[in-house]
Amino acid sequence: MNDASMSPQTSTPPSPAPPPPPIAFGSSGPLPAAPPLPKNPGAAGALGIIPGMGHLYLGLYQRAAILFGIWVLFISLAHNSRGPFPGIAIPFWMVFSIIDASRQAKAINATGRPEANILGSDEPVRVSGSLTAGILLILIGGFLLLDRFVTIDLSFLNDWWPLLLVAFGGWQVFRHFKSRPQTP
Repeated sequence: MNDASMSPQTSTPPSPAPPPPPIAFGSSGPLPAAPPLPKNPGAAGALGIIPGMGHLYLGLYQRAAILFGIWVLFISLAHNSRGPFPGIAIPFWMVFSIIDASRQAKAINATGRPEANILGSDEPVRVSGSLTAGILLILIGGFLLLDRFVTIDLSFLNDWWPLLLVAFGGWQVFRHFKSRPQTP
């Protein structure tokens, strides 16, 4: 018998291996970041009645600390004041806080970033390990502890508060000339 007359064995290709079973909680890569929720300008403004609270709602922690700190300073100066300045500044500061919180909410909704204003641009603060927050807390805590051991008399501010306006005006003029392009 001849080999050709024998029925050749047909070689079947090996069947592919079955796919691996699905993994229920495996790593499928990074999830797409959800867009931030829009900020409500009305809620930010309503919280801004207490200076800094509207900015906390917006996540602008540095601006909130500055607004609240200045408000507390005005209240403490008004308590010991003989003049009208600190007392009359309190409601104006509260109105500024309300308006600024509402404007910042609108800017965040429109561009994703707060708008820069008199307090500067506010970048988000890392809560853990932030140098700015750490220094601010050390200074506030140190001032409060110093008051326990030494009498801190800020009554001179009642007479010299216009110097703050002069210093702020000088700073604004300096920033204006610094930001101008240099001509050779």
